[in-house]
Amino acid sequence: MRLSIKVEGMTCVNCARGIEINLRRLKGIKDVQVSFELGYVYVEFDENILKKEQIKEVIESLGYKVSKSEYGERLDLFFLFTYMILSIPLIPLMFIHEPWSVYVQFILASLVQIFGGYGFYRSAYWSLLSGVGNMDLLVAIGSTSAYLYSLFGMLGLLHVHPFFETPALLITFVKIGKYLESKAKEKATESLRELFGLQTRKVSVMEKGKEVEKPVQDVFVGDIIVLKTGEVVPLDVVVSEGRLEVDESLITGESIPVLKDRGEKVLSGSFVISGYAKAKVEKRIGSSYVSFLMRLVEDALKKKPKVQRLADKVSHYFVQFVVVLSIVVFTLWYLKSGDIQKSFSFGLSVLVVSCPCAFGIAVPLSVTVGLLRAYRKGLLVKNPEVFERLSELNLIILDKTGTLTEGKYKVTKAQLDKEEHINLAYSLSKVSNHPYAKAIKEYCKGFGANEMSLHTCKEVPGRGIYCDEYFLGNPKEIGVDSSNSTVVLAKDGKLLASFHIQDRGISEGTYQAVNYLKKRNIKVVMVTGDNEDRAKEVANLLGIESFYAKVSPEGKLELLELYQKEGYKVGMVGDGINDAPSMAKAYVSFAVGSGADITKKVCDIVLLSGTEGLKDAFELGDKTYRRIRQNIFWALIYNVLSIPIAGGLLSLYGIALKPEIAGLMMALSSLSVVLNSVRR
Repeated sequence: MRLSIKVEGMTCVNCARGIEINLRRLKGIKDVQVSFELGYVYVEFDENILKKEQIKEVIESLGYKVSKSEYGERLDLFFLFTYMILSIPLIPLMFIHEPWSVYVQFILASLVQIFGGYGFYRSAYWSLLSGVGNMDLLVAIGSTSAYLYSLFGMLGLLHVHPFFETPALLITFVKIGKYLESKAKEKATESLRELFGLQTRKVSVMEKGKEVEKPVQDVFVGDIIVLKTGEVVPLDVVVSEGRLEVDESLITGESIPVLKDRGEKVLSGSFVISGYAKAKVEKRIGSSYVSFLMRLVEDALKKKPKVQRLADKVSHYFVQFVVVLSIVVFTLWYLKSGDIQKSFSFGLSVLVVSCPCAFGIAVPLSVTVGLLRAYRKGLLVKNPEVFERLSELNLIILDKTGTLTEGKYKVTKAQLDKEEHINLAYSLSKVSNHPYAKAIKEYCKGFGANEMSLHTCKEVPGRGIYCDEYFLGNPKEIGVDSSNSTVVLAKDGKLLASFHIQDRGISEGTYQAVNYLKKRNIKVVMVTGDNEDRAKEVANLLGIESFYAKVSPEGKLELLELYQKEGYKVGMVGDGINDAPSMAKAYVSFAVGSGADITKKVCDIVLLSGTEGLKDAFELGDKTYRRIRQNIFWALIYNVLSIPIAGGLLSLYGIALKPEIAGLMMALSSLSVVLNSVRR
């Protein structure tokens, strides 16, 4: 069984790693994937051995919250304000040297330490058991050390001056930073959360003439649901009554409103701008288009680019390094000055300021925001590693039919011996999604064709459709020499009918896409199974110098491999089954959204809006990878500059960091990475 759990409280990749390690220890767990960017945990488990509640209990025992309610969010905000109210008076009390002031500081700091620090303690405890140090561990050690140090000073066990403001302000600043960071992340991933939220929506279903609200999982094929203004369509439906104006930008990237009348299909994920309609359910939630999108999103978020895997590894070991470094700083300062308070302050500042949270979120958050922006532009990125690879491409192979051209064909002429062959051609054409087959199907439908019962049907790429003794496809298969725009119908190798098919033209946006690729100094190559004359015509119109005609699926793959041997980083754009082998072998592969399902499975990016989406893909790849590099650079520079200052290297010049200020800097560093990732 598979389970998707919304989890609140994860702040960095080490938090996610801790959850993953602890869940994998449970008997019955098959697989665990944690996306801290979206706040989801994906679990596959044996329901005969393990229960959902046990999985949720483990997550909550680590200090995280499962499916937090709106009430829980308000409660967290209330506590945050409480910590701020308790901490603010500590600042003026630092300068009031009355006997009672230290006890007031003790009471205020104790309240913040106990209640505010509880979450840090619980998370730190479980991170230690998991063998994965995280930010909460550093905060817990730092704030507790400062609190105990001040307590011993107040009780006279150490001859030092207490600074209760340090642990209280440290916890408060980190809490504020976490809150701001989480709100920024929520804003950045709002559309993705909306997509995932469709799984839990309720739907108005017509039952005995009345509207009944049901969970989307309880709605079946054939049910009639009601769609109203302001609602998101949760299932794939066909309008049976009324009309709607919908926004399909969530699923296609195209924000222009589309009118849906009776008999027209509405895909799940569409937003009803205006209108009222009753619609018949075509697919359940698990088979709907939005579920297909969600699976792509989930798979993409589970995959990590190479640079992220490196960052995760550094983040993991960096926590251990920081703890050791803070002890070394304390020891060296104490040996040099003999001043325990100064030594403790410097060691604590190093511990707090060096939190690797900014480094841990530098890559995954940039990738998540990049994925979100891709979906908004009609690009389904299946593998986030392409954000790194896109800039390396220097050659792209473009399939012609259905990719550069619209792929929408019509039968211009047909030669039939008998009228019954119309029914036969119609029946065979329904087996395939090939553009030629669709054209024949539409042509035959216009003559009132009826479907015949056929068995053992199969489609062979580049050849045609075989059903029993019948064949529909390439004329060469029955020994007829004809152009590639002709499709034949045959029985036992004997010609029954032929169909002449014509393409409707070059698709919109294709000219701009090809010109853009040229401006990036990317070599553009066109391949097609079509004849030489038609290939040359399209190539000339688009200004493509290199093209290959009459190429079989095997030939496309051989051509791609040849260019790869010459040292090119080759991208492949296609739409049909015959393009799938080449796309699987390409460095980066693109599938046109209107193409066959198999191409969407093997590709890296689905271009829902067609070839014009290529420009968006490259520009988004450039921007995302640039943000990744900026975030990593900032996280590294922040630590390189702040650790020496926190350790007291410049204290002789009057430049030093108090632990609470170090905590604020740490929180701000993480926030700066978040803001850089989400900015336009």
